[in-house]
Amino acid sequence: MLAAWWCRARDLFAGPAPAPAPPVMALPALWRAGSADIADFAHCPREKRRTPHAMRADGSRLCFRCGHETQGQDS
Repeated sequence: MLAAWWCRARDLFAGPAPAPAPPVMALPALWRAGSADIADFAHCPREKRRTPHAMRADGSRLCFRCGHETQGQDS
C-alpha cells in the first residue's frame, strides 16, 4: 500500500515529461543551421589547458567549465 502511494506521489510531483529528442536524421541539418553544437575537447585560453567545449558550425567554441567563448574563423 505504501509503495503504491509513493509511486503515485512521485508521478504527481515529477512535472511534465521531457521534450522528445530530434530525429537523428535532422541533426546534420540542425548543425548546418547553427542550432546544434558538437561536444569536443579543445584548448581553453582562459584555463590554459584542454577542456570540454561546445563546437559550433561557425567555428566558435564555448568552454563548458568556465564559459569562455572563442570566436571562430567564420565569425
